[in-house]
Amino acid sequence: MLVSAIGDCVQLLNATLARVLAAGFDIDLTRTSSVLCKLRQYSYGGTIGVVFTCDWLSVIDQYLVTSRSARLRQLSTMKLAYRVSFGVIVFWALHSIPFFFFTNIQSGTCMITNSIFQSYYTYVNFWSFYTTIPIIMQITFGTLAYRNMHMLQNNRQLQGADRQLTLMVCAQIGLILISTVPYAIYYAYLLNTAYQNKTSEQKDKENFITNVIGMTASFEFGGSFYLFLAISSRFRQQVKRCICWFRKRRNIVVPRTEAIQTISANSASKQ
Repeated sequence: MLVSAIGDCVQLLNATLARVLAAGFDIDLTRTSSVLCKLRQYSYGGTIGVVFTCDWLSVIDQYLVTSRSARLRQLSTMKLAYRVSFGVIVFWALHSIPFFFFTNIQSGTCMITNSIFQSYYTYVNFWSFYTTIPIIMQITFGTLAYRNMHMLQNNRQLQGADRQLTLMVCAQIGLILISTVPYAIYYAYLLNTAYQNKTSEQKDKENFITNVIGMTASFEFGGSFYLFLAISSRFRQQVKRCICWFRKRRNIVVPRTEAIQTISANSASKQ
């Protein structure tokens, strides 16, 4: 969940900042710089893969934690989590390398220029790694984890912190479904109608819908914080502690004369 949260921040900055600069200030460096074009596509493809993979892996982990089988619970360890997280990052870092070779600027637009890689990205990468596999894994193991949580709760074997963490993971599944499924459906519509003759009015409507669905899809990368804040009382307590800690750090002001006296006293004691 920590790796996924870091990926959410990267993707949120990558998607929203570029959209604001392009739409609000007519600044899009990816249309003029080939290097930035390749880096943005590489970051986009790799970061989303890391986020979605870590999301459904965290659901599997909650299933293992809440399982009544001791053998399955032993699989949920921090050592294994470190190894799997590192493996996920390495996999997507290597998997996104073709963006450097097959992405370039054409007609003032940063796009994939290789037809084979475009087909792979559309029908394999997007529909498998970004849509089908995450949804199936999260619904399946989320349902199993929720069932295990109720069984352990009835037997009073589930602690409050574990219960809230399981609820957070299960609620995140709904957020991902709301943000991912409409984008996938509309993306399929765009693929099926890509070679049709469209009027300018229809193109304007499609561009408007694309922007709305694109912004809705970005909720998945920034909405988890507010979702956890609403569901988990323990998470709210931790956020309050962090805010109070930052306030205390800002309010601690040492007068200059006092600081000089302290330094002089320390120097004299050392001598």
